[in-house]
Amino acid sequence: METVRRKEIDICKGILTITMILCHCIQFFGCETEGVQKILADMINLATFSGFLFCFGYVSDLAYYRKEWKQSAGKMLKNAVRILIAFYISGIAYVALVEQKIFRWDFIAEVLLLKKFPGWSEFLASFVAVLLVGILMFPLMKRINGWIVLFLSLLSILSCWLPYENIHNSWLALFVGSREFITFPVLQYFVYFVWGVWMCRKNKVWSKWVMLGTIVVSCPCIVFWIQQGYLPERFPLSWMFLCGGSVIVYVYYLISANLEKVRRKNNLCKWVALWLEKVGKASLYYLLLSNIFIFALDGSHFSFRSKGYAYTFFVIVILMISYLERLRDGKTKSIVK
Repeated sequence: METVRRKEIDICKGILTITMILCHCIQFFGCETEGVQKILADMINLATFSGFLFCFGYVSDLAYYRKEWKQSAGKMLKNAVRILIAFYISGIAYVALVEQKIFRWDFIAEVLLLKKFPGWSEFLASFVAVLLVGILMFPLMKRINGWIVLFLSLLSILSCWLPYENIHNSWLALFVGSREFITFPVLQYFVYFVWGVWMCRKNKVWSKWVMLGTIVVSCPCIVFWIQQGYLPERFPLSWMFLCGGSVIVYVYYLISANLEKVRRKNNLCKWVALWLEKVGKASLYYLLLSNIFIFALDGSHFSFRSKGYAYTFFVIVILMISYLERLRDGKTKSIVK
């Protein structure tokens, strides 16, 4: 039986995908440390990976955890392999185009064996690891309730005090973090996946208690950000950074749910919702292609830094991927008549 899609989650994934591509363009071609672009990049960094895990958890409840383990485990593994291949493509592209290393099997093997997590690609490896953990924790996720959410939330936050400096294995770093490797550690971020599963199971959208909770846990990070002018430590992950994006993630979800609700009453909202939903459904396609385009430009003589250039290239990337998607779907006219 086909899994029912939640359009508001596809819209939310669309928002996260577009903002993530914008952040990457700012980081490569803009002024990430100055003015509006710094604020944009900081906000996007706070919420994007956490937001994707929230959506990941939400759709996993629909696609996997409401079924039996035998039905779901194979599908989860298949999805993990699909994302792992995307990581390999993005990671090798980074090594070739940004680091500009010569073609050597030892460089490739580092990526293939997860001994190296190339820049702006490591989040894909973490999605793979989340799916593997999700398979192992299948019985717990199937019985999700408020106490399980609370327990795993405390576990995630407390794990931010692990001795990161003692972790030197790349595979272990993928799950718990390290000062030696740039990763999005699954143990710490798993709280967002669990939150998504719970929100789906309870069919929750607006909740004053959820909003209050996200505001409270986000406050230390926001206060730190305002006072210091920069975010708490992200690599390795600090508890303030982990919690800081929760209110933004919830606001993204509320915006998405409301867009889905009013799309029938307003043509502009309908167009925006349809476009974001389309992007969200093809989020991996957009993220992978945008990485390749960004890496290729960064390694070329066309690359330079300016505020206008970052925004311009962002628009060009979105237009190019949208056009390629139309070609892929056969929606453009053939050159042969």
